[in-house]
Amino acid sequence: MEYLLYFILIPALLPVVLILRYVYTLDRVEREPLGFVLKVLVYGAIFAIPCAGVERFLGAIIEAAYIPGTVKFAFIENTVGVALVEEFSKWLVFMVLVWKDGNFDYRYDGIVYAVSASLGFAALENILYVLNFGTSVSVGRAIFAIPGHTTFGVFMGFFLSRAKTAFIDDKNSLAKFLKLLALLVPTVIHGLYDFMLSEEVAAAGYQFVFYLYVVLLDVFAWKIIQHEFKTDRHL
Repeated sequence: MEYLLYFILIPALLPVVLILRYVYTLDRVEREPLGFVLKVLVYGAIFAIPCAGVERFLGAIIEAAYIPGTVKFAFIENTVGVALVEEFSKWLVFMVLVWKDGNFDYRYDGIVYAVSASLGFAALENILYVLNFGTSVSVGRAIFAIPGHTTFGVFMGFFLSRAKTAFIDDKNSLAKFLKLLALLVPTVIHGLYDFMLSEEVAAAGYQFVFYLYVVLLDVFAWKIIQHEFKTDRHL
């Protein structure tokens, strides 16, 4: 039983650990407390638990409002019914745990904590996928799904750091707008990610666009990470 547990957890969690380690160790100006980072990670997983129920509920509403099997249905389902729910859960973790915490005091910190929340979500999702479909899915998820959630977290953290700067500067309207962008931008790019994997897009013969989209997203996110840690400064 113990070996079976390792057989499941190692392929499910190893990519999460490696990516989090990379993002965390880049924070050289004032490295975040590891315990707090792991707490955000765990809460990312906990907040992911209700998402499946919410997604089923929204899915039923969307199915009643749009014709299943159409491109429009697939886009709304993946953007509103899935991406918005999942990104909101990560955004909420950040708002509840990180926003007012004293450790969130440098610009790069936004990326560290948003990625931690995203990887917590991805970790639970990965474990469930491996349990349901076996370790054969772990390679594909390590290449696409885990980096995908990381990328969504990078965009979220980028805007949340700017929002915190605006908040400190008493620019409350700008801070609220940037916090909204921190939710909406990851939702849109996540929704497009899932939409391009949908059966409707595959049937139309445009699934190849997904691979180009993933490469561009990953490169862009990596550029943001590099820029943020190299220009890191106190908020």
